[in-house]
Amino acid sequence: MRPVLVILTLALISGCASSQKISRVERRMEDLSEIQREQRADLEALDGQLKLIEGRLEQLELGTHKTMGADLSALKEDVSSLRRRVPPPATVPVAELEADEVWANSLPPETAQIFMDALAALRDGRFEDALPLLQRAAEEADSGEKGSMVLFWQGVSYDGLRDNKGALRSYAEVVGRFPKSKRAPTSLLRQSDVLVRLGDKATARDSLKKLIKDYPRSPEAAVAREKLKELK
Repeated sequence: MRPVLVILTLALISGCASSQKISRVERRMEDLSEIQREQRADLEALDGQLKLIEGRLEQLELGTHKTMGADLSALKEDVSSLRRRVPPPATVPVAELEADEVWANSLPPETAQIFMDALAALRDGRFEDALPLLQRAAEEADSGEKGSMVLFWQGVSYDGLRDNKGALRSYAEVVGRFPKSKRAPTSLLRQSDVLVRLGDKATARDSLKKLIKDYPRSPEAAVAREKLKELK
């Protein structure tokens, strides 16, 4: 019996020891799980803080871009204002230039920018730079007021380059295609100036007479009457 009791006792002791080991392992696993939960919570908190920081950075960048954009717009306006204080070359009619700089704001944004760039080139006397811009504007212009405006300033550009044929062609097209345009009387007046420069005073007088007949109440008609006196 004693050997059996010894064996049973040893088995009980061994079982108790195993149970204790299992309990310790289970506690350690529970402790490890708790640590993992705490780590996940910490990671989630850090992730939330990171997203908050990223959001603030985006707001800061957006604000910076807006500020830079506002500063750039203000700078462009200052440059435009300074440019308008400098008189353009004598070939460029000031009143018409200033009026059309304002009128350009009513155009679609892309067309307006091209047209304004062309007028800026004319104001600076850069006639060669103005012509391709006006050509681009002509491709987008319809058959109304926009078309007559582009043609008129093409004539002025050719005029500035002393391209008499190009100037006469553009002015004649304004009058022929857009007789009701506000640039038609000015085109006839400038046409007569080019003809005088070419030595064709007879045709210049015809242009002035047509101006007086077709647009008798226009400011250009008064100028045409004085020019007719000079050409007699």
